[in-house]
Amino acid sequence: MFCNKKKIDYSDHDKLRAIVRNFVKEARYEHILAMESEAVKLAGIFGETDADFVNKLKSAALLHDITKEFSLERQFEICEKYKIKLTDEDRTVEKVLHAKTAAYIALLEFGAEDDRVFWGIYNHTLGGLENFQTFAKIIYLADYIEPTRTFIDCVEVQAYFYGKIAEAKNIKAKLRVLDETILYSMNKTIETLIRDNLAIHSDAVKCRNNFVYSLSHNV
Repeated sequence: MFCNKKKIDYSDHDKLRAIVRNFVKEARYEHILAMESEAVKLAGIFGETDADFVNKLKSAALLHDITKEFSLERQFEICEKYKIKLTDEDRTVEKVLHAKTAAYIALLEFGAEDDRVFWGIYNHTLGGLENFQTFAKIIYLADYIEPTRTFIDCVEVQAYFYGKIAEAKNIKAKLRVLDETILYSMNKTIETLIRDNLAIHSDAVKCRNNFVYSLSHNV
């Protein structure tokens, strides 16, 4: 699809930036770069300073939206080519398709075989019940709150996170803030979808409910 065939390794960030720029408009490219920076910043906040973790976080950030601006027809072509299973709901909530197709492009065309990179991209829109650990949570949150985001929900979630994280005294407390912020963002997203009379993917609801349960049992 991209004719890369792993010639450009997913850990070569300079080349990834050049490739990604060819597939998205300037505003989205700026978002991708801002998200990359935000993800690195969040990694530091949560004590994830290992070079391998950070480098793979940057790879996931750079590739997470590479198929975002593809037509619906092209999204389906990628799904067929790579045998990506879609439910009827996936086909109805079209905006989630790019997370799946981008994850498979990263894996199969850029050689991103690290599970964290794959699931970080795959779960960056709806979250997930499985494979949604700190790495993927950072990708999810960085996508939502990076500073070029001007949607009111994004601005409010950014303020919520940085207000609460300033009061967290240790990593355990910071990780709880991370989960609380993701839940807050999901509530915001669902409220907006309801207001606009749009479909809500059941995976998002399940993920949201999982955070409610987890946070209520880990006071």
